[in-house]
Amino acid sequence: MKRVITSLAVVTLALGGRHFYRYMNNKKKNRLQQTKLEVWEGEGGAVPVTPHRTAAQIAPRPPASASPRADN
Repeated sequence: MKRVITSLAVVTLALGGRHFYRYMNNKKKNRLQQTKLEVWEGEGGAVPVTPHRTAAQIAPRPPASASPRADN
């Protein structure tokens, strides 16, 4: 029983370390992307639409067709 508890503790510690490592890498990646976005926006490359998207990230929509009820 002691061996099972010890192995579970080691596995839990390893999984916690893996989670922390991935969290820190993701945080670093997000910080780098935010910096690149700020530089790009500073050069006039984007217009904010929502807090996390810019107009350049939205695909253009084709113009709407005329309604069948429209007067010509």
